Amino acid sequence: MTAHMIKEEEVLFPYIKTLVATVNKADQADLSHPGTIQNLISAMETEHELVGRNLEAIRLLSNNYSLPGDACGSYGLLYKMLADFEDDLHTHVHLENNILFPKALKMEEMMKGRMLS
Repeated sequence: MTAHMIKEEEVLFPYIKTLVATVNKADQADLSHPGTIQNLISAMETEHELVGRNLEAIRLLSNNYSLPGDACGSYGLLYKMLADFEDDLHTHVHLENNILFPKALKMEEMMKGRMLS
């Protein structure tokens, strides 16, 4: 996840911010980026799926984060932190895949249309 977050913070989000600024100003900014934003989004979605599968495996191996009867407090804390991380990840993926990414794609489409006219 660390590499994923760095790509978002250093590449994807700055590009989206440039798109938003350009759309809001109704002028043409430098949107120089290899390919389209779809390439970046596809990479992010692939990573979302991979991390989701990894967490499914952890959930399966931990019996849905069920503590054994003789579990110590740190064991319980670990399972709670894993469950919280999984919840946060689901929120992260939902916000990006279902809200941010579709809006960014529409903005890029608008900008490409402006550049052609």
